[in-house]
Amino acid sequence: MTHSKAKKQPQGIILNLIRFFQIALYIPIQIIFIPFAFIGLILGIYKEMRIGKKMGISFSAIKTLQYRWSGHYFNVRLDSLSVAFIKKFPCESHFGLWSILGALVISKRLFGFTPSAIKLVEPEKTFDATAITRLGVFDRIVDKHIHEIEQLVLPGVGFDLIALNYIKNEKIKVFELDQVNTLNVKVDTLRKAGIEHDTISFIPVDYENESWTEKLLEAGFDKSKKTLFLWQSVSLFLEPEMVRDSLRKMADLCSEGSVIAQDFYSKAFLSGEISKMAIKQFKIFEKQGETTKFALEMSEDPELAVGKFLKDCGLKMKEYIQFGKEIGIKPFYCIVEAEKL
Repeated sequence: MTHSKAKKQPQGIILNLIRFFQIALYIPIQIIFIPFAFIGLILGIYKEMRIGKKMGISFSAIKTLQYRWSGHYFNVRLDSLSVAFIKKFPCESHFGLWSILGALVISKRLFGFTPSAIKLVEPEKTFDATAITRLGVFDRIVDKHIHEIEQLVLPGVGFDLIALNYIKNEKIKVFELDQVNTLNVKVDTLRKAGIEHDTISFIPVDYENESWTEKLLEAGFDKSKKTLFLWQSVSLFLEPEMVRDSLRKMADLCSEGSVIAQDFYSKAFLSGEISKMAIKQFKIFEKQGETTKFALEMSEDPELAVGKFLKDCGLKMKEYIQFGKEIGIKPFYCIVEAEKL
């Protein structure tokens, strides 16, 4: 046995013992929370699925807001705006989230116990924490470009408040495009929460009957200005040709130095080959009227496959981030940055 291996063994034992004691301390706290969690779960499901569906709100558009809330209370990334928003948001329950996750939040703050799904780690080294790490990567992309761009375009951003967390001291024009019901509820909730949002141009679009590019240009978008397009987990629910058409239109709108940040899922992931939990989640989406439709074949050479798809859309890949790559997970998800060819 080498010296390094001998050194790692005691460290591993110590870490396992710490984890054991953290779990032992967490269990009684969770037991206390069980009745609250039961009530909170019912309230959360009612607001997300019943009220949300009645108001014509996309179920998937709510999920990012939940991850922002979790990131704030688990000290992954502080986001007081999202917390204030959720308290006034008709399709989610602040009490429900606290009831369900409160025992974990308290355990995290008292003795450092954190479930793997709520840890911000390097994307190449995670599978369980994909949802919250995905947000971290998109945040990092905005961090990287925010001082260079003049415009930020967020198609289908839902109830994510990512723009408001970055543009306060920046002279940037921001455009959010989404379904009319989503934007109406978002703007009304921002107003009720007392969150300033006048710096954002909210553009309602009926994608079946209107041209989103025309509406974007009518709202003041300037094709000559350096722009960051942030397209987060929208293509998953679109027909393949609509994904290609949207990316081609973004490419056409891009000036030199503009960037399109986009994510892709693999066909293996959508089929349930990699995660049975994913199938359960997709079935919930489907019950809410959102069917997963688009993914890429990434089983052989995922980076090459994504690069070819982008090239077909008039784009050249600048950066490629494959989740789970360093831990032996079959390709299931990636985030890319691209520019016009």
